[in-house]
Amino acid sequence: MSNYPGGAFFTFTPPGGKAEKFSFAFISRADGTARRSLRALSAPMWGGAPPDASGEGASFRFNFGGGADAEPAPVPSAVPADAATAAPSEALIPGVEVLASEVPDPAPGWVPETVLVGDVPFVKGASSGARYADVTEAVPDADEARRSDLVKGKYEGGAKLWECAVDLTRFLLENDSSAARDADAGFFLRLKDARVLELGCGHGLPGLACAMRGAREVVFADYNPDVLQTLTVPNARANGFSTDASDANRVATTTFRFLGGDWGSLSRSASLLEPGAFDVVLAAETVYEPSSFEKHVEILKRAVRRKTTSLESGVAFVAAKSYYFGVGGGARSFRARLESDGDFAVECVQTLSDGASNVREILKVTWAEQGDERSEARRRARA
Repeated sequence: MSNYPGGAFFTFTPPGGKAEKFSFAFISRADGTARRSLRALSAPMWGGAPPDASGEGASFRFNFGGGADAEPAPVPSAVPADAATAAPSEALIPGVEVLASEVPDPAPGWVPETVLVGDVPFVKGASSGARYADVTEAVPDADEARRSDLVKGKYEGGAKLWECAVDLTRFLLENDSSAARDADAGFFLRLKDARVLELGCGHGLPGLACAMRGAREVVFADYNPDVLQTLTVPNARANGFSTDASDANRVATTTFRFLGGDWGSLSRSASLLEPGAFDVVLAAETVYEPSSFEKHVEILKRAVRRKTTSLESGVAFVAAKSYYFGVGGGARSFRARLESDGDFAVECVQTLSDGASNVREILKVTWAEQGDERSEARRRARA
């Protein structure tokens, strides 16, 4: 038997049968209790037929609870050791700007499909994410590409529409001040004329929702530049936006930029990422692994605007599972890291539980106000 956070793996060989590997885990419920789960790892994770010899139909989910276009998994699965191993720092993709003007229109291989978020239709490229070799050249090993939606340091899941990205998109559409019927309803989010950064954007639905609500600028950032070229840029075009600022026929008022590469590299580049420039910073399904927390906090500190005499401070929204079983991260642990040095105030503004997948949260992150006792205490402790 071998252990992993929240459970264990073991192998059982019945008399006259072949060895079968199982996962055993405790699954958290919304009320704080837990249930026990046992699953044969060779069973299909999401229903339907098992994968064929080519790997088609196989999809490994890192216990995220699934993509928005799939039935949720009832039980967390195992994490292959090779897929969870971080690549050497020198192998990380450096920061780069992807120019939309250099992306063919139409993009080769891009096939549209429409998804509804609430009553708002979005057009996105059809991609299961599991066969990401079709949309990125980052992982040359086809077998590796078939069995995992994530390969640390090589591919970060941008081809999949993750369910927390849909949660965040819906939250933005419902809580933007332009959607408020009552001027005194207390809405705290204003997207019109905002400068927006979406981290780990993939398909980019949250950022596109901001553009639909009149954002002045949306910067999409994804670890894999090829994901931006093959999905994010075509998705923006398909939803009625011109991605080329020099387009003479451009009607939309939103300006778009597309940044690829490692967050550490982006955080250190003033030419790619203007310090303190953003009114709204968005991230969905980006805190699944604790090893990424430091760079995540660093880029939030870099990007979220501080309060000035003429401007209010910016805000970040991070949508994530409360816990990512088998990986170790989640909204709860990331919140603890954000609050640990006293620079940020964090509030859970939405909790979602459908009883089928892990509990999901949306965190609101703002600069801690001077005089906040807890933040001041953490600053003194850090000093």
